[in-house]
Amino acid sequence: MAAAALRTSLPFEFLRTVITQVSDDSPPTRMAVEAIRTAPQGTDRDGLLMALLTGPLAQSAPEWLLTTAVESDLHREPLPHMTTARMDLTRVALSHPACPDAYRARILQACTETRLGALGRSEGGVALIHATVAELHRRSTTGLTITPELLRAPTPAQLVLGEHGLHEDVFVAALDCLPFGPDKHDGEEDVDAWMDRHRAASDAWDSMWTGILRAQTRHHRRLLAWSARHPAADRVVREHLLGSLPWHVEPALLEEVAARDLESFERAVLLTRISRSCRDGLTPLQAQERYADELATASQEERDYVKRFLDEEVQSGYLQDVICRSAVAWVERAGKGSWRFLLNPGEAQRFGRPREWLASQELVAALGSRFATVCLTALSLWEPDPDSRHPVVRDLGWLQALLVHLPEVPEEARQKARLVVQEAQRALSARTGARGYPSGHSAWEENRRGKELIDSIIPLVTDPVPALPGRRTASLGDPQGIRFKTLADVDEDILVAYLDRHTGNDTLVEEALLSFAARSYRKTLTFDAVLARHSAPQQTLLDLTLHLRRRLGGGPDLRGRWAEIMLARPKCPPELLRLLPAWSALKARGPRYDTTHAVVAAYVIEALGDNDAAWQRFAASPMSHAGPGAWHRLGDLLDAAVEGTAWPTPPGR
Repeated sequence: MAAAALRTSLPFEFLRTVITQVSDDSPPTRMAVEAIRTAPQGTDRDGLLMALLTGPLAQSAPEWLLTTAVESDLHREPLPHMTTARMDLTRVALSHPACPDAYRARILQACTETRLGALGRSEGGVALIHATVAELHRRSTTGLTITPELLRAPTPAQLVLGEHGLHEDVFVAALDCLPFGPDKHDGEEDVDAWMDRHRAASDAWDSMWTGILRAQTRHHRRLLAWSARHPAADRVVREHLLGSLPWHVEPALLEEVAARDLESFERAVLLTRISRSCRDGLTPLQAQERYADELATASQEERDYVKRFLDEEVQSGYLQDVICRSAVAWVERAGKGSWRFLLNPGEAQRFGRPREWLASQELVAALGSRFATVCLTALSLWEPDPDSRHPVVRDLGWLQALLVHLPEVPEEARQKARLVVQEAQRALSARTGARGYPSGHSAWEENRRGKELIDSIIPLVTDPVPALPGRRTASLGDPQGIRFKTLADVDEDILVAYLDRHTGNDTLVEEALLSFAARSYRKTLTFDAVLARHSAPQQTLLDLTLHLRRRLGGGPDLRGRWAEIMLARPKCPPELLRLLPAWSALKARGPRYDTTHAVVAAYVIEALGDNDAAWQRFAASPMSHAGPGAWHRLGDLLDAAVEGTAWPTPPGR
């Protein structure tokens, strides 16, 4: 059949569908090839090319067809909001068995690094992956050390590692081609100049790994195994997995990284104790002998770490004070850094929405609890530091994190926590100027933050028993000082747990009942369920309503809501109805928006009967929407209207 006879005007979509079901020498296949030869470049033709190279021509294809596929990708305009072109057609063409090695190598050499990364995805064929690895090695310069300039002009390996879903071989090759970590001091360069350069290089090193870890979420475990052989990378990789993107880390690996990180806290504890022994009079050798058992069970790395800080010059003056605070400082840094999102998962957000974690909520809560349990030692090692040059609220943050996540707060921990709070209050008070407020914005902000933390810590040490596994957010403080407004603000599971912990406390139950007036909706917890916890449920409703102005107070919304709650119960007896604020009772809605509740209407009709004078007096009563008159009780006004006596005085506060 002549080639001209195979020219077709069939839709590409039809051809693309048909050729997946025919042989490589069928008329539809030949039609598709001819259509590609004559059709202009476009997405329809690209789809037909892909169908041919992955379908009937998957094992044998003319070289011009492979070239057409590659050129179609290379000449395509990049899509908006796409950081790299996927290069799917080129990947299939260069992976094809009919693709010459020389052509494949030439195309890869002409590709940008971002396109090279796209071609190194896991979908690539064996020949393409090997050629990509070879091209990456060819482009890479060995022996580079990280500098800030390499963030502005990244190496080929850095750019390739910005591509998601890399093939394992390409991923490993790119890691091996990365620049090394910040260089060490050579003993000749000016120390201050080296320090400045080292800090800048360290920041660049940290930033580089942040980008790599975000892109290579599929390779976290492989990356951790690689970094174990590269100490300069190991620390920063672990810190980022734990602290920068823990939501992207698969659960088992997250748990492993967290456990490994907590091991370094034990090293800080040992260093703290040995250093304090030196501060208190022992020589470094004597201090090591005192803690010989602990040193014997530590790893060689930990022993070397501790001994570095036992030099006579180090164990004196300011440096000694810093080392003696090692355990506390470790927890402080972890709470603000590597453990921040595990301790406060609500802070992990993207575009204002919570992150979706690979780890379950239960595991995240369990890790927070484990952190608090292990690091509780830091609280026992805490010492006041009245001459500290650091912010005075620094110990409040980690203390609050520990108390929130501890499964149970021991009595000695509560006592020590109170000392920390007292020290912070003393320091905050000392920074307050003669006018009663701190000078300067930063000092003002620090005082504000300190007071907020203190307010959150005090309930945690006065209400010690946990309510929810993993997080002690149910701690509301001493029930003796709790008011209904506080209970209205908490979630119902926290309220139930709090009531369970303080079973038999009728005053607390009464405040919880009043809280329903301030919170109109709870998902499952009902008013009557809380009422059933009271030793005298019906009598307490009468007492609360009788003294409503003193117990509830507030404006029309609170009064109205209380009246609605009483009237919505299965039965509102007359003795209770009489005690309701008159205006609120009359405004309580019936079956329609503009009707009065049937129970109220029936009671008023029965009380006033056919007595015209009583009706007129009741209409002229001093009840009102707001002000003292709003607290007049319905029964008192009805009695005065019927009997023609003076209006009663509104109930007092």
